[in-house]
Amino acid sequence: MPKFEAGMESMLDMFVFETGDLLEKLDDTLMRTEQEESIGEDDINEIFRTMHTIKGSAAMMGLQNMSTLAHAMEDLFYIIRDDPNVKYDKAGLYELLFASSDSLKGELDNLSDDDIPLTDFTELEGKIHAFAAQMKGESAPAQAAQASSGAQEDLSHLFPDDEDESILTYRVTYQESCAMPSARGFVLLRGLGQMAEVTSTLPVDLDADEADDEIKAHGLIIKLITDDAQKVLEFLEDGINVEKAQQLHKPDKSAAPAQTAAPAQAAPTPQQAEQAVEQAKEAAPGTKQAPKKAAPKHEQSLITVNLEKLDQLLDLVAEIVITQGSVTSSPDLKDLGVDLDRFNKSARELKKLTDELQDSVMSIRMVPVSTAFQKMNRVVRDMNQKLKKGVTLEFEGEDTEVDKSIVDILNDPLMHITRNAVDHGIETPEERAAAGKTEPPTVTLSAGYDSGEVVISCRDNGAGMDRAKILAKAKKNGLLTKPENEYTDKEVFAFTIAAGFSTNEQITEYSGRGVGMDVVKKNIEKVGGKLLVDSEFGVGSVFTIRIPLSLSIIDVLSVRVGKNSLSVPTSSVREVFSCKQEDYILDPDGNEFVMLREMCLPLIRLSRHFGIPSEVEDIGQGILIYCTEGDKGAVLFADSIISDQQIVVKPFSPLLSAFPLKEAGMSGCSILGDGTITIGLDIKEILKVSSGENEK
Repeated sequence: MPKFEAGMESMLDMFVFETGDLLEKLDDTLMRTEQEESIGEDDINEIFRTMHTIKGSAAMMGLQNMSTLAHAMEDLFYIIRDDPNVKYDKAGLYELLFASSDSLKGELDNLSDDDIPLTDFTELEGKIHAFAAQMKGESAPAQAAQASSGAQEDLSHLFPDDEDESILTYRVTYQESCAMPSARGFVLLRGLGQMAEVTSTLPVDLDADEADDEIKAHGLIIKLITDDAQKVLEFLEDGINVEKAQQLHKPDKSAAPAQTAAPAQAAPTPQQAEQAVEQAKEAAPGTKQAPKKAAPKHEQSLITVNLEKLDQLLDLVAEIVITQGSVTSSPDLKDLGVDLDRFNKSARELKKLTDELQDSVMSIRMVPVSTAFQKMNRVVRDMNQKLKKGVTLEFEGEDTEVDKSIVDILNDPLMHITRNAVDHGIETPEERAAAGKTEPPTVTLSAGYDSGEVVISCRDNGAGMDRAKILAKAKKNGLLTKPENEYTDKEVFAFTIAAGFSTNEQITEYSGRGVGMDVVKKNIEKVGGKLLVDSEFGVGSVFTIRIPLSLSIIDVLSVRVGKNSLSVPTSSVREVFSCKQEDYILDPDGNEFVMLREMCLPLIRLSRHFGIPSEVEDIGQGILIYCTEGDKGAVLFADSIISDQQIVVKPFSPLLSAFPLKEAGMSGCSILGDGTITIGLDIKEILKVSSGENEK
């Protein structure tokens, strides 16, 4: 059985997205004001509006538990907003707010699972109400008295003399347990739009702060035009949390004035009535409204799109690129023996349009990595509260834009790595003082691009890793496969992300069980990425995540090696040339070099690098490609050039994850226009051979 109100299924994704975004922004505001030890008027209003919005949208969805909790949080800031000088325990306030925010975020995560019941927040709400009572100097939370709306009430103000006789008046009163009757009012108006023409309401503005109090005191007054008054009444009586619905009639003015049980409300002005009609129109889209002057129209410039639709669009673009290559490179065209100038001109125009389409689609999916970074503020804040290390979290390159899917992948690994840096990496204040460290303890998250990969790193200025201690623990755990003196620093530090490995002597809330980093490594490897570790004892450690794009459309130079096709990214190609025999050098150790304009460059034969047969061995008969990545450069040797074109590089199947394809310099595979398979090359990995990095 769904947890939310019937008919709201289509709104669930939007509710979860928007409420989650509001809660993230709330956390940012709370952490900033907590650090500044000051909460200004703008911050108070922003927090109040945030909780008011969550309260309303949760009530609209029928999630009463979330609505009442948000309402309780809203009440705290109503008190602070009403009296900025009110005295309260600031630390206690923030703990309550963070606990409430976490509870609401946890409930959002559970909404899609019907097997998990709605959470009862009664205990937390009780703490908030008790805290609010202390702020107001009361011994217990004050309960608002609800005024009676009985038969003695004077209703004459609801029926102005000039009112159209076709307009009917209804009043709806809600159960005392209904936390937000104004939101229920919006739901009723939405349904009424299918059977009646709503002309006005009281309160006029159902979104106003005081709307709930007015409805609780006097009920919700709805004026409308309908052909079936009884059907409308039955609909109102069936509304959620409705205690009573009734049609009101114009009182007989010849009778004696009735005693009122509540202050009379003034009749709505024409401006108020017009505003109520606008609200009813928004609550019930597509319903007929009374004639009136149209309000200024504001076009919406932003929309929310389901990520699955963007995935489908990107896949279509990839297929278009592949099909375009199949058409323009078709062998059938070469057999025609006719002038193809017009065809080639159209093909070039098609390629230009395809490039623009690809750029547009990719830009739509790009989001700044700061959306993942900002969440780590809360992680560090909570750990500082418990560990008392006073760690500062800094960001570098947070404006770097990456595919939305990569941000989703990064959330969990970043949390584990950041927690590991604060708990393992940063020393206690006493230990830092003993080591003579004067700089503040800092964890830095950075982002950037390198060779078509997104590179995310987390570094700390803590104690660093003890190589000898790690090696001893690895030996104890039976992880060594060769003599200790043959292990490089890179290999030793890699033990720290092995399953079940931990150098902590005691298990804490955050670490010591040998789990976490191993899971991070596996999750990153599932998407073709790598987790690297580096450290310097006494200085700090760095954890680096390298993730390739899940789908990459790139310009390449396709070359042939034997019967195989390999594709070199043109972004790495500096020059293509032929070699004369006098420019070829073979040193005494068997290493090959090529002279290119006074540069002596290492030669890498792709056939030998990948262990595939080649039809060309003579250096003067093949083709040479000068490639660079960063400060490294080398010349690749292939049999011949097939063509320069665009290809869609897709990652290898997880079934091949046991093979070191990435380390060998293969980034993925694609299909050429003639239907053959080509392997995309990772030039950065291949150039490591010439520099000897792979042997370190």
